[in-house]
Amino acid sequence: MHIPKKVHFMGIGGSGMSGVAMLAEKMGYEISGCDLEGETAYAGGIFKGHDPDHIKDVDLLVVSPAVYYQNKDNPELLLGEKRKIVITWQEFLGKYLTEGKKVICIAGTHGKSTTTAMAGSLLVDAGLDPLVLVGARVPEWNGNARFGKGEYFVIEADEFNNNFLNYHPDIAVINNIEFDHPDFFKSEKEVRESFDKFINNLKGERVLITQKDSPARHFELKIFGEHNQKNANMVYLLGKKLGIPEETIVKSIENFAGIERRMELVGDCVGIKVYDDYAHHPTAIKTTLEGVRVIYPKAKILAVIEPHGYKRTKALLSEYNGVFDSADKVVVGPIFKARDEVDKSVTPQNIAEMSSHKNASAFDSFEELFRNLKLEISNFKYEIIVIMGAGKSYLWARQISDLIK
Repeated sequence: MHIPKKVHFMGIGGSGMSGVAMLAEKMGYEISGCDLEGETAYAGGIFKGHDPDHIKDVDLLVVSPAVYYQNKDNPELLLGEKRKIVITWQEFLGKYLTEGKKVICIAGTHGKSTTTAMAGSLLVDAGLDPLVLVGARVPEWNGNARFGKGEYFVIEADEFNNNFLNYHPDIAVINNIEFDHPDFFKSEKEVRESFDKFINNLKGERVLITQKDSPARHFELKIFGEHNQKNANMVYLLGKKLGIPEETIVKSIENFAGIERRMELVGDCVGIKVYDDYAHHPTAIKTTLEGVRVIYPKAKILAVIEPHGYKRTKALLSEYNGVFDSADKVVVGPIFKARDEVDKSVTPQNIAEMSSHKNASAFDSFEELFRNLKLEISNFKYEIIVIMGAGKSYLWARQISDLIK
């Protein structure tokens, strides 16, 4: 196999791309990159903006699949395609960076990032010095990737765009399978067919770990929620499969402190805790709120929801019934435009109504939502505020947190 030397990352600021670029550089590739943002998660020197001149000397142009959705006529991309050097970062990872490694892939609709980081941390604690790539920032690693010189490579494997079909794991962990990404998959049947293909990609020992294999164990976790108990149980099984001593497995899992934007405490003042969470699928929202209620059984809980994508919201609308039942009050904000077009037939009000929650309101702009929250927080003594979404809601969380200072 011809190994490219010079690799240019177009959109290097993306969470996946930045991690892959860092790992590639550590593995000896000559890296360059560009992004529309001047400052990015990738620490190396980059170009701001896109330009065909960026790729005049490179062997490969690595892009995010999102580029094809957002700007497939970009001159830099068109030149790369003309030269036949374009590859997605998932293809690059699967074809080049995993070469010679024992690959562990964590897949599933919910909980991938947490489980990947937990698994990676276990291998670190066991002295296996793994490479790890996660779809979220892990505070201990100061980023979403970890370089190691061991034989294992732990990867969060995303089903969107069939991205995970670029990997050929020795071990696959599948948390759960549910219909999602309606901007790519047309039905749950299509989703399951994609996962079947992923399972068929297993190589070597061809080990598959799923929730039904998990023992009914309960560790004293630092992260809460029944869903995280299930994630931990699968990581426990993974550790046993790798021959890691029981004591090391349990200690590592119990010490795991979580990742950013997964029930991350961003404010704690005057008796009010503010959490930022990435949940945006109805099932994930429901499960997370149920976990919050278990930890805070008597607290007044306010949930602030940022719906993600018009197609996703429309396709999953009926599944919002009862989703917010664990919260005392729900505020649904404007729908985040993801990879799809604005569809005015679906609104935040649709979600509030479909939820059947007795105390739900909806707003078409964050400004309206923020004004309402000022009154809500001052008039009703909420002790827990959870902001949930995958778009701009992390910014909402910081602004809402400022209200309680």
